[in-house]
Amino acid sequence: MFNIEESIGFLLSKCHRKAFQTLKQRLEPYGITPPQFAVMSFLWQRDGVINQNQLGELLGTDNATLSGIIDRLEKAGYVKRKKNMKDRRSFNLVLTEAGENIYQQLEPIVREHNKTLAKPLEEEEKATLIRLLKKMRLV
Repeated sequence: MFNIEESIGFLLSKCHRKAFQTLKQRLEPYGITPPQFAVMSFLWQRDGVINQNQLGELLGTDNATLSGIIDRLEKAGYVKRKKNMKDRRSFNLVLTEAGENIYQQLEPIVREHNKTLAKPLEEEEKATLIRLLKKMRLV
């Protein structure tokens, strides 16, 4: 008989829900959601500029969802859209000064969040989990 509690999909879903909810609570005082933080993270990693299409691919998010996230970040003053001079059909997303500065506040919060999530794991187990999740992500 199929045991749902041994299902990879079920377990990943439960872990995701727990991780998402606790991160959401930690980011709430800053007016940032976990998906918005993910967008900001890719911008911080790429010197504040990324093509909207590239970002969608990295996040695995459809254009409508991504546009909504970007709209809210733009309204909050963290990012702005600029015409992509190499491809006028797309926009580059650029961090504003506020978007660059909020990193200093959010980085320790998210670092602590990840530390808490991995608390039951040994360092080697954590590294293995990350490696395996990255491998599964490619499927």
